[in-house]
Amino acid sequence: MNDKPLVSIGVPVYNGGKYLEECLNSIKDQTWQNWECVIIDNCSKDDTNDIAKKFEGSDNRFRLIKNTDFVDQTTNWNIAFKNLSNNAKYSKILCADDWIYPGHIEKMVEIMEKYPSVGICSSYRLDDIHSIGDGLDIYKGPFFKGHDILIGQLFYRYDLLGSVSTVIYRSEILKKVKGYPDIFKHNTYHIDTELSFEVLNMSDFGYVFQITSYTRRHNETYTNLISNRFNTGLYFREKEIFKYMGLDPELAKEYKKVRRDYAFMLIEKRFKGDKDCIAWHNKYLDKERQFKTSDYLGAFIYRLIKKIF
Repeated sequence: MNDKPLVSIGVPVYNGGKYLEECLNSIKDQTWQNWECVIIDNCSKDDTNDIAKKFEGSDNRFRLIKNTDFVDQTTNWNIAFKNLSNNAKYSKILCADDWIYPGHIEKMVEIMEKYPSVGICSSYRLDDIHSIGDGLDIYKGPFFKGHDILIGQLFYRYDLLGSVSTVIYRSEILKKVKGYPDIFKHNTYHIDTELSFEVLNMSDFGYVFQITSYTRRHNETYTNLISNRFNTGLYFREKEIFKYMGLDPELAKEYKKVRRDYAFMLIEKRFKGDKDCIAWHNKYLDKERQFKTSDYLGAFIYRLIKKIF
Protein backbone atom coordinates (compact mmCIF):
# COMPACT_ATOMS: atom_id res chain seq x y z
CA MET A 1 0.00 0.00 0.00
CA ASN A 2 1.31 3.46 -0.95
CA ASP A 3 2.03 5.37 2.27
CA LYS A 4 2.53 8.68 0.47
CA PRO A 5 -0.44 11.10 0.39
CA LEU A 6 -2.68 11.03 -2.68
CA VAL A 7 -2.69 14.06 -4.99
CA SER A 8 -5.84 14.38 -7.10
CA ILE A 9 -5.61 16.36 -10.34
CA GLY A 10 -8.54 17.64 -12.36
CA VAL A 11 -8.04 18.38 -16.06
CA PRO A 12 -11.14 20.13 -17.47
CA VAL A 13 -10.96 20.30 -21.26
CA TYR A 14 -12.93 21.41 -24.30
CA ASN A 15 -11.52 20.84 -27.79
CA GLY A 16 -8.05 20.56 -26.29
CA GLY A 17 -6.68 17.84 -28.53
CA LYS A 18 -3.81 20.00 -29.78
CA TYR A 19 -2.11 20.15 -26.37
CA LEU A 20 -3.83 17.53 -24.20
CA GLU A 21 -1.29 14.77 -24.78
CA GLU A 22 1.56 17.03 -23.70
CA CYS A 23 -0.42 17.98 -20.58
CA LEU A 24 -1.24 14.39 -19.60
CA ASN A 25 2.30 13.17 -20.30
CA SER A 26 3.59 15.82 -17.89
CA ILE A 27 1.39 14.27 -15.19
CA LYS A 28 2.52 10.77 -16.09
CA ASP A 29 6.17 11.84 -15.83
CA GLN A 30 5.87 13.15 -12.27
CA THR A 31 8.49 11.98 -9.80
CA TRP A 32 5.64 11.77 -7.27
CA GLN A 33 3.79 8.60 -8.19
CA ASN A 34 0.75 8.59 -5.90
CA TRP A 35 -1.62 10.69 -7.95
CA GLU A 36 -4.88 10.33 -9.83
CA CYS A 37 -6.01 12.40 -12.80
CA VAL A 38 -9.66 13.02 -13.66
CA ILE A 39 -10.18 14.34 -17.20
CA ILE A 40 -13.49 16.18 -17.70
CA ASP A 41 -14.33 16.31 -21.41
CA ASN A 42 -16.83 19.13 -21.95
CA CYS A 43 -18.44 17.70 -25.11
CA SER A 44 -15.35 18.23 -27.27
CA LYS A 45 -15.73 17.93 -31.04
CA ASP A 46 -12.08 17.22 -31.85
CA ASP A 47 -9.88 14.26 -30.86
CA THR A 48 -9.84 15.16 -27.14
CA ASN A 49 -11.91 12.13 -26.18
CA ASP A 50 -9.69 9.70 -28.12
CA ILE A 51 -6.53 11.08 -26.49
CA ALA A 52 -8.07 10.88 -23.03
CA LYS A 53 -9.24 7.30 -23.62
CA LYS A 54 -5.73 6.32 -24.68
CA PHE A 55 -4.28 7.52 -21.38
CA GLU A 56 -7.12 5.96 -19.40
CA GLY A 57 -6.48 2.62 -21.09
CA SER A 58 -2.73 2.66 -20.51
CA ASP A 59 -2.66 3.85 -16.88
CA ASN A 60 -5.46 3.29 -14.37
CA ARG A 61 -4.54 6.47 -12.52
CA PHE A 62 -6.23 8.36 -15.38
CA ARG A 63 -10.02 8.52 -15.40
CA LEU A 64 -12.19 10.05 -18.13
CA ILE A 65 -15.58 11.64 -17.52
CA LYS A 66 -17.54 13.06 -20.43
CA ASN A 67 -20.21 15.68 -19.80
CA THR A 68 -23.59 14.86 -21.33
CA ASP A 69 -24.22 18.58 -21.94
CA PHE A 70 -21.86 21.44 -22.66
CA VAL A 71 -21.29 23.70 -19.65
CA ASP A 72 -19.44 26.95 -19.00
CA GLN A 73 -15.83 26.97 -17.77
CA THR A 74 -16.70 27.64 -14.12
CA THR A 75 -19.14 24.73 -14.02
CA ASN A 76 -16.65 22.43 -15.71
CA TRP A 77 -13.93 23.30 -13.18
CA ASN A 78 -16.39 22.59 -10.38
CA ILE A 79 -17.33 19.27 -11.99
CA ALA A 80 -13.63 18.40 -11.96
CA PHE A 81 -13.38 19.04 -8.23
CA LYS A 82 -16.57 17.12 -7.51
CA ASN A 83 -15.03 14.06 -9.12
CA LEU A 84 -11.69 14.15 -7.32
CA SER A 85 -11.07 11.47 -4.71
CA ASN A 86 -12.34 12.14 -1.18
CA ASN A 87 -9.17 10.41 0.02
CA ALA A 88 -6.86 12.91 -1.67
CA LYS A 89 -4.85 14.97 0.77
CA TYR A 90 -3.96 17.47 -1.96
CA SER A 91 -5.85 18.70 -5.02
CA LYS A 92 -5.17 20.79 -8.10
CA ILE A 93 -6.51 21.88 -11.47
CA LEU A 94 -4.27 21.62 -14.51
CA CYS A 95 -5.52 23.36 -17.64
CA ALA A 96 -5.43 21.08 -20.66
CA ASP A 97 -3.12 23.34 -22.66
CA ASP A 98 -0.62 23.78 -19.80
CA TRP A 99 1.89 21.33 -18.34
CA ILE A 100 4.01 20.73 -15.24
CA TYR A 101 7.67 19.82 -14.78
CA PRO A 102 8.44 16.32 -13.40
CA GLY A 103 9.19 17.55 -9.86
CA HIS A 104 6.15 19.83 -9.59
CA ILE A 105 4.06 17.68 -7.25
CA GLU A 106 6.94 16.27 -5.20
CA LYS A 107 8.47 19.67 -4.41
CA MET A 108 5.15 21.18 -3.36
CA VAL A 109 3.95 18.21 -1.33
CA GLU A 110 7.30 18.17 0.48
CA ILE A 111 6.67 21.72 1.72
CA MET A 112 3.02 21.10 2.58
CA GLU A 113 3.90 17.95 4.53
CA LYS A 114 6.52 19.87 6.49
CA TYR A 115 4.17 22.77 7.25
CA PRO A 116 0.65 21.46 8.01
CA SER A 117 -0.84 24.98 8.19
CA VAL A 118 0.00 25.59 4.49
CA GLY A 119 -3.24 25.42 2.52
CA ILE A 120 -1.85 26.45 -0.86
CA CYS A 121 1.57 26.04 -2.43
CA SER A 122 2.88 27.81 -5.53
CA SER A 123 6.16 28.37 -7.41
CA TYR A 124 7.80 30.30 -10.16
CA ARG A 125 6.15 29.56 -13.50
CA LEU A 126 6.75 30.01 -17.19
CA ASP A 127 3.97 32.20 -18.55
CA ASP A 128 4.44 31.76 -22.30
CA ILE A 129 7.99 33.12 -22.75
CA HIS A 130 8.15 34.99 -19.43
CA SER A 131 9.11 33.75 -15.97
CA ILE A 132 6.64 34.94 -13.33
CA GLY A 133 6.52 34.87 -9.55
CA ASP A 134 9.29 37.04 -8.12
CA GLY A 135 9.10 39.20 -5.00
CA LEU A 136 9.68 36.70 -2.19
CA ASP A 137 12.99 36.27 -0.36
CA ILE A 138 14.30 32.74 -0.76
CA TYR A 139 16.13 33.06 2.57
CA LYS A 140 12.78 33.65 4.31
CA GLY A 141 11.01 30.77 2.57
CA PRO A 142 9.49 28.36 1.83
CA PHE A 143 6.84 29.12 4.49
CA PHE A 144 4.89 32.40 4.61
CA LYS A 145 1.88 33.58 6.57
CA GLY A 146 -1.23 33.45 4.41
CA HIS A 147 -2.47 36.91 5.37
CA ASP A 148 0.92 38.47 4.53
CA ILE A 149 0.80 36.98 1.02
CA LEU A 150 -2.85 37.94 0.56
CA ILE A 151 -2.17 41.54 1.53
CA GLY A 152 0.87 41.62 -0.77
CA GLN A 153 -1.24 40.32 -3.65
CA LEU A 154 -3.90 42.96 -3.03
CA PHE A 155 -1.25 45.69 -3.15
CA TYR A 156 0.21 44.18 -6.36
CA ARG A 157 3.54 43.52 -4.64
CA TYR A 158 3.52 39.95 -5.94
CA ASP A 159 2.12 37.84 -8.76
CA LEU A 160 2.26 34.42 -7.15
CA LEU A 161 -1.19 33.03 -7.99
CA GLY A 162 -1.76 34.05 -11.59
CA SER A 163 -2.16 30.56 -13.01
CA VAL A 164 -4.39 27.82 -11.60
CA SER A 165 -2.06 25.25 -13.20
CA THR A 166 0.75 26.32 -10.88
CA VAL A 167 -0.82 25.90 -7.45
CA ILE A 168 -1.71 22.90 -5.30
CA TYR A 169 -4.33 23.06 -2.53
CA ARG A 170 -4.69 21.16 0.72
CA SER A 171 -8.02 19.35 0.32
CA GLU A 172 -9.19 19.83 3.91
CA ILE A 173 -8.91 23.61 3.48
CA LEU A 174 -10.88 23.52 0.22
CA LYS A 175 -13.68 21.74 2.07
CA LYS A 176 -14.04 24.85 4.25
CA VAL A 177 -14.71 27.09 1.24
CA LYS A 178 -18.32 28.24 1.17
CA GLY A 179 -20.31 26.23 -1.36
CA TYR A 180 -17.85 23.32 -1.56
CA PRO A 181 -17.53 21.34 -3.82
CA ASP A 182 -18.63 24.27 -6.03
CA ILE A 183 -15.51 26.14 -4.98
CA PHE A 184 -15.25 28.30 -8.10
CA LYS A 185 -17.76 31.13 -7.95
CA HIS A 186 -20.29 31.76 -10.71
CA ASN A 187 -21.12 35.23 -12.00
CA THR A 188 -17.61 36.45 -11.34
CA TYR A 189 -14.23 36.63 -13.07
CA HIS A 190 -10.67 35.59 -12.19
CA ILE A 191 -12.23 32.60 -10.44
CA ASP A 192 -8.95 30.83 -9.66
CA THR A 193 -7.37 33.89 -8.03
CA GLU A 194 -10.52 34.46 -5.99
CA LEU A 195 -10.32 30.90 -4.68
CA SER A 196 -6.64 31.26 -3.85
CA PHE A 197 -7.39 34.45 -1.90
CA GLU A 198 -10.04 32.57 0.11
CA VAL A 199 -7.55 29.81 0.91
CA LEU A 200 -4.88 32.36 1.92
CA ASN A 201 -7.40 33.96 4.25
CA MET A 202 -7.87 30.60 6.01
CA SER A 203 -4.36 29.15 5.92
CA ASP A 204 -0.68 29.72 5.22
CA PHE A 205 1.38 29.70 2.03
CA GLY A 206 4.22 27.57 0.70
CA TYR A 207 6.54 28.49 -2.14
CA VAL A 208 8.94 26.53 -4.35
CA PHE A 209 11.73 28.80 -5.61
CA GLN A 210 11.95 26.98 -8.94
CA ILE A 211 9.93 27.02 -12.16
CA THR A 212 7.61 24.01 -11.95
CA SER A 213 4.85 24.74 -14.49
CA TYR A 214 4.13 26.18 -17.92
CA THR A 215 1.10 28.36 -18.72
CA ARG A 216 0.22 28.73 -22.38
CA ARG A 217 -1.16 32.00 -23.67
CA HIS A 218 -3.31 32.41 -26.79
CA ASN A 219 -4.64 35.47 -28.57
CA GLU A 220 -8.13 34.02 -28.28
CA THR A 221 -8.01 33.33 -24.55
CA TYR A 222 -10.38 34.76 -21.96
CA THR A 223 -7.71 37.29 -20.89
CA ASN A 224 -7.61 38.96 -24.29
CA LEU A 225 -11.24 38.56 -25.29
CA ILE A 226 -12.96 39.49 -22.04
CA SER A 227 -10.55 40.80 -19.42
CA ASN A 228 -8.81 43.34 -21.62
CA ARG A 229 -12.06 44.30 -23.33
CA PHE A 230 -13.88 45.17 -20.10
CA ASN A 231 -10.96 45.77 -17.73
CA THR A 232 -12.16 43.00 -15.41
CA GLY A 233 -8.88 43.15 -13.50
CA LEU A 234 -9.81 46.55 -12.06
CA TYR A 235 -13.27 45.26 -11.17
CA PHE A 236 -11.76 42.22 -9.46
CA ARG A 237 -9.17 44.19 -7.50
CA GLU A 238 -11.79 46.64 -6.23
CA LYS A 239 -14.04 43.76 -5.16
CA GLU A 240 -11.29 41.81 -3.39
CA ILE A 241 -9.81 44.80 -1.54
CA PHE A 242 -13.31 45.64 -0.34
CA LYS A 243 -13.70 42.05 0.90
CA TYR A 244 -10.37 41.89 2.78
CA MET A 245 -10.01 45.54 3.82
CA GLY A 246 -10.05 44.62 7.51
CA LEU A 247 -6.72 42.76 7.24
CA ASP A 248 -4.60 45.91 7.04
CA PRO A 249 -5.35 49.61 7.73
CA GLU A 250 -3.45 50.61 4.60
CA LEU A 251 -5.90 48.66 2.44
CA ALA A 252 -8.60 51.22 3.23
CA LYS A 253 -6.41 53.93 1.68
CA GLU A 254 -5.64 51.69 -1.29
CA TYR A 255 -9.33 51.03 -1.75
CA LYS A 256 -10.03 54.75 -2.13
CA LYS A 257 -7.38 54.97 -4.86
CA VAL A 258 -8.74 51.94 -6.68
CA ARG A 259 -12.31 53.25 -6.49
CA ARG A 260 -11.14 56.57 -7.92
CA ASP A 261 -9.32 54.84 -10.80
CA TYR A 262 -12.32 52.60 -11.39
CA ALA A 263 -14.74 55.53 -11.52
CA PHE A 264 -12.51 57.43 -13.95
CA MET A 265 -12.21 54.37 -16.20
CA LEU A 266 -16.01 54.23 -16.40
CA ILE A 267 -16.12 57.95 -17.20
CA GLU A 268 -13.75 57.36 -20.12
CA LYS A 269 -15.87 54.45 -21.34
CA ARG A 270 -18.96 56.64 -21.27
CA PHE A 271 -17.24 59.37 -23.28
CA LYS A 272 -16.21 56.73 -25.82
CA GLY A 273 -19.75 55.40 -26.01
CA ASP A 274 -18.72 51.94 -24.88
CA LYS A 275 -22.15 50.80 -23.76
CA ASP A 276 -21.19 47.13 -23.59
CA CYS A 277 -18.43 47.81 -21.09
CA ILE A 278 -20.67 50.02 -18.95
CA ALA A 279 -23.38 47.35 -18.99
CA TRP A 280 -20.86 44.67 -17.97
CA HIS A 281 -19.74 46.60 -14.89
CA ASN A 282 -23.29 47.55 -13.92
CA LYS A 283 -24.19 43.88 -14.06
CA TYR A 284 -21.35 42.59 -11.88
CA LEU A 285 -20.90 45.40 -9.38
CA ASP A 286 -22.71 44.58 -6.14
CA LYS A 287 -25.43 47.01 -5.13
CA GLU A 288 -23.41 48.30 -2.18
CA ARG A 289 -20.46 49.07 -4.46
CA GLN A 290 -22.29 50.83 -7.29
CA PHE A 291 -20.84 54.25 -8.13
CA LYS A 292 -22.68 57.46 -7.31
CA THR A 293 -22.51 60.82 -9.08
CA SER A 294 -20.23 62.10 -6.31
CA ASP A 295 -17.78 59.24 -7.02
CA TYR A 296 -17.55 60.18 -10.69
CA LEU A 297 -17.24 63.87 -9.91
CA GLY A 298 -14.47 63.26 -7.37
CA ALA A 299 -12.53 61.05 -9.77
CA PHE A 300 -12.84 63.59 -12.58
CA ILE A 301 -11.70 66.53 -10.41
CA TYR A 302 -8.76 64.52 -9.07
CA ARG A 303 -7.55 63.64 -12.56
CA LEU A 304 -8.03 67.23 -13.73
CA ILE A 305 -5.98 68.63 -10.83
CA LYS A 306 -3.31 66.00 -11.30
CA LYS A 307 -3.04 66.87 -14.99
CA ILE A 308 -2.74 70.60 -14.32
CA PHE A 309 -0.17 70.31 -11.55
